Formats: sequence, C-alpha cells, structure tokens
Amino acid sequence: MPVAEPARLALAWSKIPGVSLRRFWKACEVAGGWREIVGGDPSRWAGVVRSETAARLLARPFEVDVADEVAATDRSGTRLLTALEGPYPPLLREIPDAPLVLWALGDVERLTLPAVAVVGARTATRYGREVAAQLAGDLALAGVCVVSGMARGIDAAAHAAALGSPGGTIAVLGSGVDVPYPKENGELWKRIATGGLLLSEHAPGTRPLPAFFPVRNRIIAGMSSGTVVVEAARRSGSLITARLANDFGRDVFAVPGSIRSESSDGCHALLRDGAILCRGAEDVLTELFPAVGNPSSGDRERPGLEGDAARVVAAMAGEEAWDADDLSEAAKIPVSSLLAILFDLEAKGVLRCLPGGLYSVAGRGRP
Repeated sequence: MPVAEPARLALAWSKIPGVSLRRFWKACEVAGGWREIVGGDPSRWAGVVRSETAARLLARPFEVDVADEVAATDRSGTRLLTALEGPYPPLLREIPDAPLVLWALGDVERLTLPAVAVVGARTATRYGREVAAQLAGDLALAGVCVVSGMARGIDAAAHAAALGSPGGTIAVLGSGVDVPYPKENGELWKRIATGGLLLSEHAPGTRPLPAFFPVRNRIIAGMSSGTVVVEAARRSGSLITARLANDFGRDVFAVPGSIRSESSDGCHALLRDGAILCRGAEDVLTELFPAVGNPSSGDRERPGLEGDAARVVAAMAGEEAWDADDLSEAAKIPVSSLLAILFDLEAKGVLRCLPGGLYSVAGRGRP
C-alpha cells in the first residue's frame, strides 16, 4: 500500500532525535495542529526541543531521508499506521514513549476492540501452555483481543487459541512484520497475518535483534487495558511487560502455579506485590470489562560499555534523572533507537527506571 503524505511526515518526525510522541503533541499544541508544524520559523520550537537541529527538522521534516522505509513499506505490502490519523492503538497514545509510527500486516480492525495482553515464559510448562490457551480462548470468545509477542511458549499458545474467535489476536514483533520469528512459529505467523494482526515499530525487512524485544514490550503493555502473566521466572521479559503495565496505570494479573516450580516464581512475586489473582478469563473480564461478562533487577556487576551505550551513560553525567526525550537530544540518538539502549542498560543493572518515565545511573539519583 503506497505511503500517504501524513505517514511520510510521521515517519520523518520519528527519526528526529528528541522528537518523541510526547514532544510531538507539544509541538502540535504550539502550532495548532500537526499540519501546521511544517514550515515557519524553527525558533518557535525552542520550548519543545533543545537542539537547533531538531527544531529545524521538526519544521522541515522533508529534509529527513525516509526513502528506505518508504520503499520497504511499498515492497512488502504492509500498512504504515501513525498516531496522526487513522487506525492506531487508542490506549498506546497515552504512554510516554509511544512510537509515532507502526507497521501493520493483517486486519487493522482488531485495533478497535478492547485488548488484554497475555504473556509468559518461552520455556513454558505444559500447565502454563494449557492455562494460556484456555485463558486466551475464553477472552477472545468474549470479544476481547488477545495481545502478545509471538515468542515460543506462552505467547504462541495464547495467539493460537485466540485465532478464529470474535476478539482474535494481535502479535507485536521485535522484527519487521514481514519477518517471522522465531522460525518455528512460521505457520502461526501466517495464520495471524490472515486472521489477526501483526504489528511492529520496525520497518519491513528488519531482522530481530535481542535489544528489540524488551522495547516492544512497552507496546504490548501500552495498547492493552491489562496484562496477564501466566508463567515467569524471577528474571523474565514478561516481568518487564508487567512493570511497564503498572507504570502506565494498567492492571496487572498473575496466574498462580506450583510453589515448587521456578516457572511460577515471577508470578508469585507479582501476586505478593499486589498483582490481581487470575484463575481464568472471568477474573480479567470482571475487573476490566464488567459489562462483558515490578521486580527488582538485583545487584549486578556493571559491564564494560562501548558505542552508543557508553555515549548514553556519559551524557547522563550532568543530571541525576533524565527522561527519554532530553536524553535523546543530549546523546544525539533518535528516541526509537535510544529506548532499546535504555532497556538493555536497565536489564544489566547500569540504569534504574524511576517513577514518571525517568532514568538514572544506578547508585545515584532518587530512590
């Protein structure tokens, strides 16, 4: 599908360091609308972004090269969704670091349905897979769209069970939507592409990288009214999704398991810390849709840093706490790329995520 003019604009803005969705809306308020941003004196953006380069590009986005992304979109037959207009996950607009653009493959009407994330361990037990399938199937049957990350284990079981029901399923990928991953889920990818929806903030053709997966979790949590964790070890990507959901003010549910199973340790920790007990779809529906029916990273040795990661930490030296927008400008790295670095550094114990979406170097800043 050809990329329309608003989508080209959003794509260009998404590549400007310091212009996240949050700051973009501030610019819209100043200008009186996103169409009015283009052109005019860049100095009016001094209160929105710090760098003169970002201010100039915000007013003249056509100077940003988006040829590769446009070509990949046209070539793959995918659809570029933007926060400017048209289909876009409604709840996702509310989170601080939502992507300005998303690529979609499949039925975008799924975005109009109430959504719940069902996530869990890749190395799931039989119990976990069965519970995930039952839960997702019942939610989808009630008209709730099941959102997950198409990983092996719990994610795959949830997607497969929700397909074909009124709610259906949405898979948020850590690769381009035209790149099935993991390979063992190739058949599932085909089924979702034709009977559900595939979403990604990465351009078509993008290969999966480890850093992409924790970052995509913010989309899973951000577009969902609640997040259910079925199985999770103490240190798990699913717990990152749960922590993000909590940060976004969304409900977190956890499924209990055997006290002898390490696969349920993370869920039990969530329940201890205030997550809602989930024994089935009814618990979720009653809490979220009555009409229808943060773990500690622990002490870790700080690894040696290099490249962009080292640049980010160096840029944080002047202040105790940073938000992603300011840090994007200071480190001269686009927000879309910076988030992957921040999540990786948080997982390594180098950074801490503070309330309000702020980041601090571990060992200093606010408690």
